[in-house]
Amino acid sequence: MLSLTQGHLRLLEICPRRYQYTYLEHHTVPTDPAMVERQRWGTEFHRVMQQRDLGLPVEDVLQSDAALGAAVQSLLTAAPELFVSPPEGFRQSEHRRTLAFNGYNLTAIYDLLVMGPTGAQIIDWKTYQHPPQPAQLARDWQTRLYLYLLAETSPLAPEQVSMTYWFVAPPLTQAAPKPPSSIAIAYTAAQHRRTRADLQRLTDTLSALLLVASDLPKVDANLGYCTQCPFAVRCQRTSERYGSEGSLALPAIADIAEVPL
Repeated sequence: MLSLTQGHLRLLEICPRRYQYTYLEHHTVPTDPAMVERQRWGTEFHRVMQQRDLGLPVEDVLQSDAALGAAVQSLLTAAPELFVSPPEGFRQSEHRRTLAFNGYNLTAIYDLLVMGPTGAQIIDWKTYQHPPQPAQLARDWQTRLYLYLLAETSPLAPEQVSMTYWFVAPPLTQAAPKPPSSIAIAYTAAQHRRTRADLQRLTDTLSALLLVASDLPKVDANLGYCTQCPFAVRCQRTSERYGSEGSLALPAIADIAEVPL
């Protein structure tokens, strides 16, 4: 069975053709060096947080990278309760959950999962400067899939699970990073039902397309997604991708899938 992650679902809903190029055919695209560096820093931050949670030594890494050390310390100061294991329950960094659904494997990797007898919290580290609005986060497929999977694969009711994003800014060359901030997303039975219905719709559509089409359909160009798509040239939609002066529109850092550790 094909696996579907939050990144797969997001692209399927935006543009099936982009999903095809990215996940089925594994096409690569040029990347912005500055963006690559931000991704590298974010990956290193995730690795340090995982190692710290496992009780592995991280002092050498933090001493060799002052900015990374400052970021980790700022999070420890802002939310010390995140680093205290519950007396009864379960706690794991880089926790994987999988659920068979309508012919696919739904998969999520939680940066940190903390479960107690009466509730559970998913923690996700984000390493970019400007957090989105809470309503946008609640609609994002990462939030929806992560909460859905936890409610489906545990004895907890939807109202007993939640997800909190912590935003830790990477170092900047001209300004001090913002202090860590968080956005907590609650969950309800009604949201759970809506997510199940949307997952059913998306997987039904994907199965039907894979049966009959060699190429999955493109998004309507009038919706504006092509201006942020790295495959606009391949799709012959360069007028949306490039401006009148030939400038290249790069995707937002928040739209780039995180690399699992």
